[in-house]
Amino acid sequence: MQLLIYIPKVTPRIKYIFNFIFREILSCDFELTSIAEDFIQSTLPKMSYADAPLDEELFFACAPLLTQYQIEPIAIHTTTFGDQKVPFAVTNGTLPFDIFAASFYFLSRYEEYLPFAADEHQRFPAEQSLQHQLGLLEFPVIDGWALILKNILLKKFPVLIFGKRKFKFVPTIDVDRAYHFRSSGLIKNTARFLRAAINLNTEKIAAIVSTGIGLNDPFDTYEYLADIHQQYQLKPIFFFLLAKHGHEEFDQNINPENEAFKTLIAKVAKEAQIGLHPSYASTIETQKISEELLTLQQLTNKKVDQSRQHFLKIQLPQTYLQLIKVGIHHDYSMGYSSKIGFRAGTCTPFFWYDLQLEKQTHLKIHPFMVMDVTLQQYLKLRPEQTNQKIDELLSSVKLVNGTFCSLWHNESLSETGRWRGWKAVYEEMLKNSLA
Repeated sequence: MQLLIYIPKVTPRIKYIFNFIFREILSCDFELTSIAEDFIQSTLPKMSYADAPLDEELFFACAPLLTQYQIEPIAIHTTTFGDQKVPFAVTNGTLPFDIFAASFYFLSRYEEYLPFAADEHQRFPAEQSLQHQLGLLEFPVIDGWALILKNILLKKFPVLIFGKRKFKFVPTIDVDRAYHFRSSGLIKNTARFLRAAINLNTEKIAAIVSTGIGLNDPFDTYEYLADIHQQYQLKPIFFFLLAKHGHEEFDQNINPENEAFKTLIAKVAKEAQIGLHPSYASTIETQKISEELLTLQQLTNKKVDQSRQHFLKIQLPQTYLQLIKVGIHHDYSMGYSSKIGFRAGTCTPFFWYDLQLEKQTHLKIHPFMVMDVTLQQYLKLRPEQTNQKIDELLSSVKLVNGTFCSLWHNESLSETGRWRGWKAVYEEMLKNSLA
């Protein structure tokens, strides 16, 4: 049975967030109306979202955010809801806060359109996010709030029908450096060998020699990845960095014209999904994304429409507009480098809402929850300290039957240098995803 929702003024923001919560998360059929008389006379299950109730219906008080069209700093009042500190406090409603405004604020990344102090890579820092400040970053709050809303509605209207969804795990691999020593050339590897010898780095010396005589390069973990994903019946996505003339310091992958690299990409493309890893330099030299995308499509003989920004460099709305322009339909950059958790407040893929044009786009955003570099470099965790952290995130996503997306690198599975012991972390995560 359909749910009827009264809203005095239906705006693009309201349509967007109500569609996301009711259709994408709850799979509940609903209709919006602004005609008070029709709403009052209807015998359908019904609720209102307004400044004040019309009658004795289930009433949710609204904050001003969803009826506005401008992007400007907002005075956000908080309150306590269960064990959470939540934004957009309201009075006299079924809930003490506006879950629709709060969800839209997180999902649209409203705060990233406002002035902020960027990090060294010109990114929005996790520490400045409202979720982090309220202690909400490590839980998919929008999905959790949606389930609370569902329970409230079912208690009042047992005839309402809600769909069921299943937990899904999506492993993704970023290939920033396809190989460590292979394809680097004799001169570069000789210099590396000499430096390793001076520093008495026997592990590196052995790896260079091993690669030189035709054995596996340390970063060549692709067969291992293919085997373990097949073992757990998982379908991974590999994002390849193809920076021909990229940023000197941050775009360090092999030249895409290298035969070994081309062979690798073609092989991986037969076994897994492939996406583009737009180069660090592409955020400034915008033509690079289309050039890199064309190269990847030529190497795979496939249309590629998914990507993840190198260094997770997202600048709204420019980055997403650029991706749409070149034909990208799915982006996997929605997460932080310095913190684990839910940057957009959800573990459900969603269509990006362009706040400047006030409309939903066809670019689908796939949030990720955890990255190897975050755990090892930013949080300074040892391999044995990470399993509980990852399992807590997994459990929170399983609780709401959402999608858990991980971000790993081929080199972090090499069992060399700083990545020794991290292969076990990856295997534990895959095993726990099926538990």
